[in-house]
Amino acid sequence: MIKIVTQMMTSVVLVQKGGRVHTSPVPTTAAAATPAATPTKERQKLLPPTVVPPSAWVRYGKKWRELPLPVITCNPLGRLGNVMGEYATMYALRRHYNSSVVISTAMKSKLQSTFPNLSLPKLPGSWEESGWERISNIGRIYNYAPVELAAAGLLGPKRFVMTGYAFELQLFNPFKEELRKEFTFAPKLIEKAQSFLANITRIRKSQEFPDPIFIGFHIRRTDYVRHVKNMFRGSLPEMAYFTRALTHYRNKFPAKAVFVTASDDMAYARSTLHKHTDVFFASGASPTEDMALLSRCNHSIVTLGSFGFWSAYLAGGEVVYPDVPMEKEYR
Repeated sequence: MIKIVTQMMTSVVLVQKGGRVHTSPVPTTAAAATPAATPTKERQKLLPPTVVPPSAWVRYGKKWRELPLPVITCNPLGRLGNVMGEYATMYALRRHYNSSVVISTAMKSKLQSTFPNLSLPKLPGSWEESGWERISNIGRIYNYAPVELAAAGLLGPKRFVMTGYAFELQLFNPFKEELRKEFTFAPKLIEKAQSFLANITRIRKSQEFPDPIFIGFHIRRTDYVRHVKNMFRGSLPEMAYFTRALTHYRNKFPAKAVFVTASDDMAYARSTLHKHTDVFFASGASPTEDMALLSRCNHSIVTLGSFGFWSAYLAGGEVVYPDVPMEKEYR
């Protein structure tokens, strides 16, 4: 039986069929001090946990293209949600360790048109792979502690290029509100999303429903079906989970809950949910339009994957996600 997990800003709720509701606090951390000097005792109390404490940081007084070494960039891999996770990880490295972090031309080209407010500086000059030391995860489940060692200066005054699919939530979550500003969608995407939601509001009001509360619903399918099966020996949630997630919000917001559904397999989403009159389907014109639309909703339902994560993370509100049994650790 798949559990439903709902997460707010400060609590996690596990809802089991026929069982009690258990709540526990979500770990919260505050932003780190700039590490040019040892943080004051007051600031130290607010610091989030990092792999390397400020007392162990090393600075060398050496530069590369006017940037203090070490310098860190990233070779972006994957699609939109993956690259956002890589950017967020680098953003957090800069904020936690005050290290020189720059985005590559490749990363900028993948994100800039969607998110014009990105603040990380671009890598100066042209990209040449020689002279950069690759740094990645250790272990099977993407532990990126070596990247923090590099940012703290413990691996020398070098240039590092982060590889793999970095998605260090524990590192970047303290800067959630900053990242939501970084990932502000381009005006044309916001305008399309608002127009879509306004049209739903008109339809619902013409049917004499109250003003809707929008629930973004992302269903990850396509290649992820095989990925979860092969790598984690698990399976993606399907109709049993969808029904319980829909029911959760219908009970919470009677007559007001409206579900805005997007998927990388819209044919599956439509065939599965077409009988529900309070479910509306995104156009599926592009991933960026879908994420912009989901991020404008009040609350969220997700399945698995980085795209659904970011859609809900940017939307805020309450998030319902499945507690899926896996034979191997899933991250």
